[in-house]
Amino acid sequence: MHSIELSEPIYKRLLQRAISFEDRPEDVILRLLEDTEGSASAVDPTFQASRRAAPGSVLPVEEYWVPILEVLVEAGGHAPSNDVIDALEERMSNVLADRDRERLKSGEIRWRNRARFARLRMKERGLISDTSRRGIWAITPLGHQYLDMRKESSD
Repeated sequence: MHSIELSEPIYKRLLQRAISFEDRPEDVILRLLEDTEGSASAVDPTFQASRRAAPGSVLPVEEYWVPILEVLVEAGGHAPSNDVIDALEERMSNVLADRDRERLKSGEIRWRNRARFARLRMKERGLISDTSRRGIWAITPLGHQYLDMRKESSD
């Protein structure tokens, strides 16, 4: 195993290309090499394509937002994270792709991991509370507005 040193600005740029909870720095670099060289197997013959889902082969994280918010509203505004994710399974079963149902190296099913990542992005945008107790997801007034706006645009 070789190691390399990166300047702080380059390291930060590398982190921007990482998918939280899934990528190692080597995964990001390999994707960048694929983009420029066309094939990971040319760089590393032991590379297995199933390590990471190709763009477009899994449901985008934003597609989890409305179902998560709907589950929270139906639960009275807040619920334990595992209850929310369990409720998503049936609600989203018809839109999840085969890659969404695969197990990650961590052992978790990809869509469940992505639902947690969606919650993180929603929290960053103020749709889900960042002050609720650990393990509890709670919708915010902004989350209610977002959900109402999405429902209006789909009518």
